[in-house]
Amino acid sequence: MSAEHALWKGEAKKPELTATPQLEAAIRAVASVSKQKKGTVLFRRGDPASGIFLILNGEVTLRLEGQKSIYPARTLGRGAILGLPGTLSGGRYSLAAEVSEDAELAFVSRPDFVALLATDGHLCLEAMNLLGREIASIRSALVWHRSKKSGGSKAQ
Repeated sequence: MSAEHALWKGEAKKPELTATPQLEAAIRAVASVSKQKKGTVLFRRGDPASGIFLILNGEVTLRLEGQKSIYPARTLGRGAILGLPGTLSGGRYSLAAEVSEDAELAFVSRPDFVALLATDGHLCLEAMNLLGREIASIRSALVWHRSKKSGGSKAQ
């Protein structure tokens, strides 16, 4: 089983969807840091996207509420950025995020994150690359899910 498919089956704790060291350092420089207990809901699907969360320590689980079979829960760890698609689009969060292991999180509001990216083209490209990997990961999960549902073993 590929690492990407393991991620979608909830078996991978440290996916490749993490910030580069440069992006992480830039986020830390402007973020407010807080400690959150297991069970804390950071955001729900449909909430207005107020900003991004960078996991400094601990774990957060993302899930599509009420749609478990379509989008299996993902548990993310240190270095993962949560809420990137909604924050960049100025829209709403598409998933729910709940702290699954006590965590230390860095939060950057949407206006501050957009301003940060506007000041450094390299950071902006890093964020776009991360967003692209997120989209590719979701597409892979959908192909895997369809393959599983149809009884096939071929997923691209």
